[in-house]
Amino acid sequence: MTTLNYWRSLPLKAKLLLLTLSVSCLGIFLVCVSLVVVEHQVYKKQLESELNTVASILAEQSAAAVLFRDRNQLSSIIASLDQIGTIEQVCIYDADGGVLSAFEDEAEEVCPSLSAAPADGFSEDYYSMMRPILIEGEAVGFFFLKSRLEVLRQHIRTFIFFVLVISITIISILVMIAFRLQRLVSQPIQELSDAVETIGREEDYSVRVRVSGDDELGRLGMAFNDMISTIQQQNQRITRSKYELERVVETRTSQLRLANSELEAFSYSVSHDLRQPLRAIEGFGLALEEDCADQLDATGKDYLQRIRAATTRMGSLIDGLLILSRVSRKQLDVDVIDLSTMLKEIVEELKGVDETKRSLVEIEDGIYVAGDERLLRVAFQNLLQNAWKYSSRQPERQIRVSAERQSDTVTIQIDDNGVGFDMKYSDKLFVSFNRLHSPSDFPGSGLGLATVYRIVNRHAGSVRAQSEVNKGASFFVELPRSTSNPGLQSKH
Repeated sequence: MTTLNYWRSLPLKAKLLLLTLSVSCLGIFLVCVSLVVVEHQVYKKQLESELNTVASILAEQSAAAVLFRDRNQLSSIIASLDQIGTIEQVCIYDADGGVLSAFEDEAEEVCPSLSAAPADGFSEDYYSMMRPILIEGEAVGFFFLKSRLEVLRQHIRTFIFFVLVISITIISILVMIAFRLQRLVSQPIQELSDAVETIGREEDYSVRVRVSGDDELGRLGMAFNDMISTIQQQNQRITRSKYELERVVETRTSQLRLANSELEAFSYSVSHDLRQPLRAIEGFGLALEEDCADQLDATGKDYLQRIRAATTRMGSLIDGLLILSRVSRKQLDVDVIDLSTMLKEIVEELKGVDETKRSLVEIEDGIYVAGDERLLRVAFQNLLQNAWKYSSRQPERQIRVSAERQSDTVTIQIDDNGVGFDMKYSDKLFVSFNRLHSPSDFPGSGLGLATVYRIVNRHAGSVRAQSEVNKGASFFVELPRSTSNPGLQSKH
């Protein structure tokens, strides 16, 4: 784990404490370093001033002795420096540079010559100076002094020790103060974080945080409590709406079940009760035509033909209604279907019914869709029957079926060269009992395309049409390619 990631994983109170202590320790460290540096420079100047004062006094006291070359007097003067423990070496020279007297502390160093004497000031371990001995402004000799810096170093070490003790004491006090003060910031945030976790884990919107103070944290706590109160009220309204919606759905479901039951009863009635009188009318009409044809004039025979045609249309209408009701109620049995093969089978059935006109039908191979085979057969049977019927007046019936494949769907296009229709009536095309051509021109119940629409819609697809009058029509059916498409229920 990198340092940045470790820092991010620390609790907020630890971050605040570390941040406060880091800044405080850095400030104390910089102050201590500054104090040590300043103290070092001040003490150096003080030491230098003291040594210069000592050198001036000794030079003044030894002037007469140098002039008269009184070595004993000079030795006595120099011996007084023994009380200063840091003096390393003292040398007194005459005007020509000859050593008149010298003092060495333990280390038996030779007095440097005037030409090779070190420059005045501090070196690494010593402070050295060279001063002239003057009488009435004339130099009668020279005074050389060399002092060790142990006092300076000892003083600095002692100063650093006390600075460290004071710094540690201050830092300890700051730790206690920071530990207490960080709670003022971290505690409200910690409580807010705990409240958020509790709400997210238990979905308990009655949780509130304690608000203390009018600062940013206090305002944040009040805003949080207001927000949670709003969410709680919204959840209560949503819960009430959910219960109300469930009751409405339950009521509607019961009504739908009742409507389905009534629809099934109606379908049964249509299938049995209505067909029976139609069969009677058809049967007696046929018997009347066969047995009493010679007793009817042309008008009577025409009326009889109309009665029989009406019963046939009524039967077709009943069949269409039954198919439409079954389409809406049947459970989908989904599988991948070879649509090309199915369409070819339907075309062969159509050719078997009507072979009076030359027909050119082209069906693209390899069209596969996902859906209920029986329902899709009904849908495409209606579409091909329409294409077959409305192109029957052409010298040659031409029907073409092609497909355009997308990633999840396939669009089947059915083109014919029939009479077509006006696109301004296209909104009525897939509505039950709406027909764009009169029954005398083209027979039909007006339920075929409505059935197609319902079947395609149940397969999570879409159907649309394009046409011009007397220029044929094109129907586009979009269906899923896979049984995993949403809205389909696969049997696998």
